[in-house]
Amino acid sequence: MQTEIEIKFFVSQDIQCPLSKLLNSLEIISSSQVDLGNVYFDTPTLDLRRLEMGLRIRRSDDFAEQTIKCRGQVVGGLHARPEYNAPVQGDVPLFAAFPAELWPSLVVRDEIQTRLVAQFRTDFLRRYWLIAFEGAEIELAWDQGEIVGSLGKTCIDELELELKSGDARALFGLAEQLAGLGGVRLGAQSKAQRGYRLAGLGKPLTLQSLPVANGSDAVMRITSGLQHWQHHEQYWLEQADPEQRQLALLAIRQGVTLIVDAAATQAPVWLAALTDLSTHLALLAQEPADTGWQAALSMLFHRVDYVRLQLAIAAWLLAVA
Repeated sequence: MQTEIEIKFFVSQDIQCPLSKLLNSLEIISSSQVDLGNVYFDTPTLDLRRLEMGLRIRRSDDFAEQTIKCRGQVVGGLHARPEYNAPVQGDVPLFAAFPAELWPSLVVRDEIQTRLVAQFRTDFLRRYWLIAFEGAEIELAWDQGEIVGSLGKTCIDELELELKSGDARALFGLAEQLAGLGGVRLGAQSKAQRGYRLAGLGKPLTLQSLPVANGSDAVMRITSGLQHWQHHEQYWLEQADPEQRQLALLAIRQGVTLIVDAAATQAPVWLAALTDLSTHLALLAQEPADTGWQAALSMLFHRVDYVRLQLAIAAWLLAVA
């Protein structure tokens, strides 16, 4: 088993030139590219999803590998989750290649094995660079391709930073430089989550109530506020209905306000910037629907200072954990 620790960005514009300039300024250990085809499996009744597992076979010209990813944590774009990998020969994963303790029982494991079917696929070109940065080794991957399910397809254009060795703080240092490219925002949704939805098997994003967090635990409240904020940022971007967008903006403001209130006793360096953002969001919420505030908010989500603020909060949470 290994624990995958990564930061994901969704890309919304052409970043080829600024990314090349950034890479030229970094210490590149190695680089390569590969076409990857990935098929994700589950039972018709989604037994693996209920166990909070993701299962895929990944193929390229020279290898085939099966992977199980277990439940992890996503905070501020930082993904941390256990994963298990094993070679595979056929077209269907074989659970016997994975540790038995992953399963509630071997009976459950074997029953799921007999009912596995392909649910959706992702196909993309991965360009990747192994980078030496602040004493750590970090893999930067740029994935471009598509997710294909029974309900249609959607594009993949993502940057992922994965910590290979060293301190996770270096991951945030490099992520801050990537945020400086512009046209990127932190992503909390995995390719598998998006694929399940395209296969008609995942729950659509919905408005959520502000989570109840322990009033005396500032770290828990800040974590909850950041997750609430980022969930509704994604919800806002996927909505076309102005009323739903207004409700999503309200939820974003609730998440930001929760963080501001919880951080008051901690006085982190990012608090002033977050307070300014809270004021800005309140002003946008007062704008009439026909004044272009929606375009302004969409631009805000991709602004360098906005993305760096989310990164700073997530890095602070990692430091105090």
